[in-house]
Amino acid sequence: MSSSELNQSLCLATRIVRSFVNGDLSAAAFIAEYANFYYYEALDGHEASSAENHELRASLWIPIDLHRRIQEEVINKIALDPGYSLELLRETGRIDEAEARERARAICAEKGIDAILEGLGCH
Repeated sequence: MSSSELNQSLCLATRIVRSFVNGDLSAAAFIAEYANFYYYEALDGHEASSAENHELRASLWIPIDLHRRIQEEVINKIALDPGYSLELLRETGRIDEAEARERARAICAEKGIDAILEGLGCH
């Protein structure tokens, strides 16, 4: 993947995260649009091609880490079945939509999502 292609992908995915945080997307829509972006784009380095682009990945560490945390702390943990109680979700290490949005909001604030979008040159 070229630098500009990765930048474009990061811009789109970061905007999707911001839309979820701002309440413009439901959790179900967020999951569908985000589509496991972090894994799909091999940002975790699991594919040989991503390992070859180590320098590029290093220069984009902050946005990549934002997406790692969104994937691991939000997407991988969210449960959308309304039949589960909040207590059961917590016992199993899962979160509901409200907690997912709060976690995503906290991650975005910590990482500086607006600065990330600006740094990527997202328009």
